[in-house]
Amino acid sequence: MRLLVTGTAGFIGFHLARRLLDDGHEVLGFDGLTDYYDVTLKQARHAELERRNGFHPVIGMLEDLPLLQKSVAEFAPERVFHLAAQAGVRYSIEHPETYISSNIVGTFHLLEALRAYPPKHLLFASTSSIYGANPDKPFSETARTDFPLSVYAATKRGAEALTHSYAHLFGIPTTCFRFFTVYGPWGRPDMALYKFVRAIEAGEPIDVYAEGKQTRDFTHVSDLIEGVVRL
Repeated sequence: MRLLVTGTAGFIGFHLARRLLDDGHEVLGFDGLTDYYDVTLKQARHAELERRNGFHPVIGMLEDLPLLQKSVAEFAPERVFHLAAQAGVRYSIEHPETYISSNIVGTFHLLEALRAYPPKHLLFASTSSIYGANPDKPFSETARTDFPLSVYAATKRGAEALTHSYAHLFGIPTTCFRFFTVYGPWGRPDMALYKFVRAIEAGEPIDVYAEGKQTRDFTHVSDLIEGVVRL
């Protein structure tokens, strides 16, 4: 199949694209290679994907609607995995504008491009952060999401609402999944696992959040990708 994956230079997008390529599909990888963290890591991921047959990279921002429309029209993807986003809860406090631009405007542009060439299935990566201040624990898919506590979470919840409206108005079959904390090879350097290891190797204290009272489940990226592919 012809599959469009946004965010192929990102941690999860890279693993998803590699799995799809290994399964014999053609993958159009759309990524802006932004400098939120080390761009050389993102370039290395793309270089790994380019070693496989069927990978077609497009370097560009989702905010560039003409490029997005051109890419969708020429490739005509049968299924679309929308993983590109500005991530990071704490970063959104200092740089909220990048989240509005990437997560809201970028998702809107993708939906507009797909409106002209509807895929058989759109799969959109949201986040567990949207549960925010919901008091019910543990979180479940049916829990309310009216209490986001960060700009990141608010933009992801808004993007979910956009995909719902486009699915209703224009008949685009859509599935949203809410990722919890993911870890594994090729991971993001700003994630806890890597920050802990760097501090341990340097003999430095580990930053502990929520006064050490926070507990959290972690998902290995291979398990996450298996679930996404099955969907």
